[in-house]
Amino acid sequence: MKLDLDMYYWLVKINVIQELPINNLFAHVDQILEEQFLNGIIVSQVLKQFDQKIDVDVKQGNSNGIRLFNWNNICKSLQQINITLDDDIKISIVKGDSQMLMQFLKELKQHYDMAFYVEEQVSTTTRFNSQQNEPQEIGIDEIDSEKPLNQTQSLLEFIIVSLCKHFNIKPKQAVGLLNQNYKQLSNILIKGNKGFKSVINWLMELSKHINHIIKFVTYKIDILLSLLKAGLVSQNAEVCYWTLYIIEGIVINLPQKELLEDVYAWLIREHGGLIVLILSQQRYHQYLEQVCKIYSVVSQYNVFDFFDVQLRKILKSGKEYIDFINGIIQTIQIRDQMQELNLFELFASYAVKLFEPQHTTMERMTALKYFEHYWVFYPQQFVINQMEQYLLNSRKATRESSFAMRIFTYQSLFRILDNLALQKDKYAALLYKKLVFSLIENFDQKEVREFLVANFLMLIKKYSTIPIDILIIPMVKQLQIEQNEIQINIVDFQLLKSVCTHPKIDVNVAILMLDMLSKLYLSSIMFYQLAFQQIQLLLTRFIKSNPVQEFTFNLVKIAISEYYGNYQEHLKNNPKSILNRNPDENIKRQQFRSQIISLIKFIINLRSFELNELIKPVIAHFYLEIQQNLKTESKALFMLLGHFGDPQEILQEEQKKSQQINQQSQNPIFQTQIVKSQFQGSKVYQVQQNLNHSKSNKGIISQRDDPFKELRDEATKPTLTMLGNLSLNYDEQSLLKQFELL
Repeated sequence: MKLDLDMYYWLVKINVIQELPINNLFAHVDQILEEQFLNGIIVSQVLKQFDQKIDVDVKQGNSNGIRLFNWNNICKSLQQINITLDDDIKISIVKGDSQMLMQFLKELKQHYDMAFYVEEQVSTTTRFNSQQNEPQEIGIDEIDSEKPLNQTQSLLEFIIVSLCKHFNIKPKQAVGLLNQNYKQLSNILIKGNKGFKSVINWLMELSKHINHIIKFVTYKIDILLSLLKAGLVSQNAEVCYWTLYIIEGIVINLPQKELLEDVYAWLIREHGGLIVLILSQQRYHQYLEQVCKIYSVVSQYNVFDFFDVQLRKILKSGKEYIDFINGIIQTIQIRDQMQELNLFELFASYAVKLFEPQHTTMERMTALKYFEHYWVFYPQQFVINQMEQYLLNSRKATRESSFAMRIFTYQSLFRILDNLALQKDKYAALLYKKLVFSLIENFDQKEVREFLVANFLMLIKKYSTIPIDILIIPMVKQLQIEQNEIQINIVDFQLLKSVCTHPKIDVNVAILMLDMLSKLYLSSIMFYQLAFQQIQLLLTRFIKSNPVQEFTFNLVKIAISEYYGNYQEHLKNNPKSILNRNPDENIKRQQFRSQIISLIKFIINLRSFELNELIKPVIAHFYLEIQQNLKTESKALFMLLGHFGDPQEILQEEQKKSQQINQQSQNPIFQTQIVKSQFQGSKVYQVQQNLNHSKSNKGIISQRDDPFKELRDEATKPTLTMLGNLSLNYDEQSLLKQFELL
């Protein structure tokens, strides 16, 4: 097992473990010590450092039973210091998950820093001495606790009177709170005084008299700041808010630059205010803007020293340092000064080192997070070299074995793309194409694919000008590959539905989608209803287009021929026979025929006169073929004919035409030439030939920069593939002959 150096140095410092052999990144733990970590003995010793009264009953041994006993007792002891351990994490540690154990120890270390270390730090500041800051000596007995605060004559008098007023104590008791370097007052600020109501009221009273307080801090302002410091890490969020409010008000309203230098000295000194502000920022993210304002005001004359020297003294690991920068990069108010000093480029160099392979997944995620923030918030300073470096690192990250790393990287890329699209940045198109390529690359990875499709769905809904064909053409091609075992899922249908209603979709893409959806409708029991919804949207929108009408007519011919074959198989199995042992197959056949009738009925009800005139004789012809060849009648087809008028009259007309067609079909050369000339002259054929060369609407990326040109050139033409060798253009007689062979 390996220990991070930060964790190792902390455990050595609090005398829990002895010194171990280390390298530049880790401390190596032997097997005996690893067992003590996993069975909870080390953690019990850490808890002893929180409070000597905590005595955890732990046993020696490394069996799962002993581990579970020890960790159950540890969980009880953790409650004494207001820490809870999730049951799932506990079970993982009992089973030997060292990574989960390290994560818990990091959380424990953070609680230790906040609850114990900080209390110790706030007590090591300069002792409060009225003679250092007051114009005259004032005896404690002379202080009037009922005196209005705005009439007090010194900082000591102001503090004592305010404490007496809000905590119902006498002046001597108030002085007791300030003794021992404000230790008792710090405990009250952190843990409360039978609750936090009196503490909050006291701080609110101080906030009303900031201008009065500033009169008394002509020098040694660190006395007041040290007195309030413990409130920054209070267990109560409102106490932290009002403490930040007071400190912010003081540093903003200081009358002299020299006083601001004194505040900076207090901030960066050992056991000063910086570490407490960092802990406050980590605990209460909602007050980040106030914390950043204090950073900005206090460090405005020492920007480089603050960010590259003082912060690195406290945040020694690269991850902690870049995490801190990630937290403030959007909010810090001195961005212009930081840019002038090239600090963002400096942070980028640290992030590049942090992304190197020897670092952990979490550290490398932190590095990628910085580049994301840098590109999003400062696109003008994010130069080409840095952009290329980030995209290269992102590409490596998306191909790692770690699922968390891959998802984190894709999420970061989509956030950048969202921001670039919002700003109408020219690099949005480049990033969009790279993400589409990633979707195709990960099409067989179900979880990654679902994540990518869900994010593309968000983009399509948000931006109406997005070039839809770049995404949908390669995606539909992947869904149509017969050898691929990919299963379409719900999120795919959500994306397809959004595409169906997108203003940028054109007839070519619509026909391509209709082809894929028709195949799915006629082959999937699970998803046929969802496919039908998308087919309805597309046909309703594009039915007036001649290519779509011709495609729809061919779809009807293929669907009704499938109906004929299914009906023929149904009669062969004789579902009414007692010997029929496949009732489920009969039900499936009935369901399939019902799907076909629903599809044709919907197409007829679109009331496209030209299309219906083509469909009517096809339905009539197959009705007659069923009647003649299968010696039965199809009530469903007869019902469909009723939508065109009197079914009997339509059937009589068709019988006459069939006789004429049979006479012409006796000349095979003549028939072949007609079929070939019809197909090459059809609009569907033209769509197939021109699909890859069609230009999108305004705002689409040019094909010169299109990485999917090859995909477009090889894209599946809008032809139904679910029927094997059946052609799109054939007459009814050839259909019958093929089914007879079946």
